[in-house]
Amino acid sequence: MKYDAIIVMGAAVCRGGKASPALRRRVMHGIRLFRQEKADCLLFTGGVGKYPPAEAAVMRQLALAQGIAGERIVTEEKGDSTFASAACCARIMQEHHWQSALIVSDSFHILRSVFIFRLFGIRTEGNGTKEGRTAIGPLRWWLWHVREGIALLWYGIRYVHGRVKQKTEVV
Repeated sequence: MKYDAIIVMGAAVCRGGKASPALRRRVMHGIRLFRQEKADCLLFTGGVGKYPPAEAAVMRQLALAQGIAGERIVTEEKGDSTFASAACCARIMQEHHWQSALIVSDSFHILRSVFIFRLFGIRTEGNGTKEGRTAIGPLRWWLWHVREGIALLWYGIRYVHGRVKQKTEVV
């Protein structure tokens, strides 16, 4: 299937504006999928974290260094969480009349990312990079999965609560 965009989720930027291993891993995976013609555009998302510049700006530089044409790259540099990034990307997708996206992140982050993007009405599938398990070790990898499971549960509760609140306000 071909998507309107490949959305690559941000990760930390290190001191001096260098990409963290997670950020580099995600970008390189997104580029592999782009080169397989899964979409005509890369949408990098992520704002400024502990160290500037914005995650999306660093991702853009990595992609340009890999020979990706600048006109095939869109950046979203305000999102400071998965939810905020999804909201910002949804607006960008509306502006471009895009309907579908392939979400790229570490595999432990894919389920929650896809869930949130779907809340914004975007047809999505996820494609997680697997290299992180080797890079951070099995124990930390497992802990990240636990963290993501808790975060997904939290988002689900917030979503249901919001729906219930909307229904009571309408009555």
